[in-house]
Amino acid sequence: MPLLKRKSLLLIVFFSGAGQLFSSSSLSILDREGPSNSFNALIREVRPNLWGNWGLDLAIKPGAIGVIDTDTGIFHSAGQQISKISVDSGDISEELKISTSHVKGPQVASFPMNDQSSKASVNTDLKWQFSKRGAMMAQWYLVKEHSLKEPFRVINENMDFLKSVAADMEMYDPGADAISQGFGVVTSVLLAKSGMNVASLSDSSQWSITGKASNLQSMLGHGSAKASYSSAGGDTDVISTIWPSQPNTTTEDLVPVAYTFASVSGKQVIPYWMEEIEAFQIIFENKGSYFIKATLKFQTPEGEKELHQDIVGFMTRTMEGIPLNATELALKMEFVDAIPSTTEFYHWDTPLGRWSSGKRHVEINGWWPWQPSFVVREDHMTTTSMGILKDE
Repeated sequence: MPLLKRKSLLLIVFFSGAGQLFSSSSLSILDREGPSNSFNALIREVRPNLWGNWGLDLAIKPGAIGVIDTDTGIFHSAGQQISKISVDSGDISEELKISTSHVKGPQVASFPMNDQSSKASVNTDLKWQFSKRGAMMAQWYLVKEHSLKEPFRVINENMDFLKSVAADMEMYDPGADAISQGFGVVTSVLLAKSGMNVASLSDSSQWSITGKASNLQSMLGHGSAKASYSSAGGDTDVISTIWPSQPNTTTEDLVPVAYTFASVSGKQVIPYWMEEIEAFQIIFENKGSYFIKATLKFQTPEGEKELHQDIVGFMTRTMEGIPLNATELALKMEFVDAIPSTTEFYHWDTPLGRWSSGKRHVEINGWWPWQPSFVVREDHMTTTSMGILKDE
């Protein structure tokens, strides 16, 4: 099931801090199911393995059992959790700032937010403007990460219990003794102290939050005061979630903003599951003139297997049918007409939990008689922490 119903919307994100990430892509605008898929796609520009929790569903925590609907991007809790688990808790201090294009703000109505004078006690209004339907922004102060210890072991030891829960959710085939992909367990969560999600359902709308400057600074992760606000809202065609959930209140409670999820396929555990994958693929994109004989050897519980694919110049070919339980993948590419003769090698320990889309793209370059070269696109993509966009 595709995660996004595609319509063009420009995204640019960057992170300012220990590292930087610059990227742009086309993103779905809001569809009739709501903002969850667009929120997921935004987060994955900087953390590819995460699901977003737009609605701040408190059922999302390590060990929680449920189904992710890839049509909507929403986690549906089974109301049950794996018992007797251990959870690692790590402190973080990270600002999550993500946005589509067509968002301007925040505009400060009274005085600069970095003003440290006594004006901090005066009300300040922060306003965002949205000039396109589906425009979205999120800003959160992340303070904790909770992770399930030894998730593979825990899930496998509880497989019989998971089958019974999957059966209740119509995600288990007793004839095949197999659980359907999409059913699984939350393995980690990112928890926020404060923040907001806002999205527009029209081509012209606005949303604002008002409060003392020092408290609003803390809402956005900049200050030491208690995070709070006196009012928040906007046009009727704007939807939002905000924490603390009530004005003029403070709280020490944290909310889950994003999470990772391990699905079960049959009896196979797939960590960092993103979408349904029946088998893995390697896609060869030959942008050069060379003819290549590609061989892939890999290990399975049944023994070593081997796949072959010929790739002519300027063509794209796909090597299919790599099983989910494949390990020790060894790719050999012979550039037949290269002078001197050239053979290149590449290796993956396992695609499971790493090839989130089920694919790897091998881009091949080189024109005779110059030396050929290749790159595995996904393996050379670098990601950092969270990102920010400002649409000027």
